[in-house]
Amino acid sequence: MDVKDAVLARKSIRAFDATPVSRKVLEEILETALRAPSWGNTQPWKFTIVGGDPLTRIQEEYVRLFGEDVPPNSDFEMPTEFSDAQKVRYQGLGKGLFQALGIEREDTEKRNTFYENMMRALGAPHVIYLQLDKGFNPYALMDGGTILQTIALLAVEKGLGTCFLAQAVRYPDVVRKHAGIPPDQMLVMGMAIGTPIQDHPVNLFHSERGKPEEFFRFLEIP
Repeated sequence: MDVKDAVLARKSIRAFDATPVSRKVLEEILETALRAPSWGNTQPWKFTIVGGDPLTRIQEEYVRLFGEDVPPNSDFEMPTEFSDAQKVRYQGLGKGLFQALGIEREDTEKRNTFYENMMRALGAPHVIYLQLDKGFNPYALMDGGTILQTIALLAVEKGLGTCFLAQAVRYPDVVRKHAGIPPDQMLVMGMAIGTPIQDHPVNLFHSERGKPEEFFRFLEIP
């Protein structure tokens, strides 16, 4: 697959077939992704790939805690403030998703069901957890994003889909307990991976992107 085609085809998948992906395919994607760049070639990332019973236990405990209104205690504080332009994009995403799923603004029950589904990794058979050592240098976050995007593009080539899920690290101690992750590892992001349900309404939804002039400035470029 052409790189440009993979970039254009990649999107956040929010409805997965539960069929597991073979370990061979996952290993091939992840091992190739290790070619992603990192600051000073430090390669600060570590990953835990979870499926089966451990993932089910994580998800069930997540749903229970969410239902009991237990506040999240992520290793990283979730952003709450955005610029005006970012706020419009963020709110537009949520509105578009709920419209695609036929969820009304006032329907709290269906909205909570959607959030619970996010905690169940949107039906994906596996979650890839990105970890960084405590006390990491600031560039490591950039490095982590770079390798996750590389994984997402390689997954497209294999006919798979992914979704970056901050909800997957909402209760990091739960993940550590069931996945055997040591306490000196900070959970940065989870990524759902699996086979997309192609005709699901939420997978037919496409988020809007800003125009190039919103982001790019060219100085003395002929």
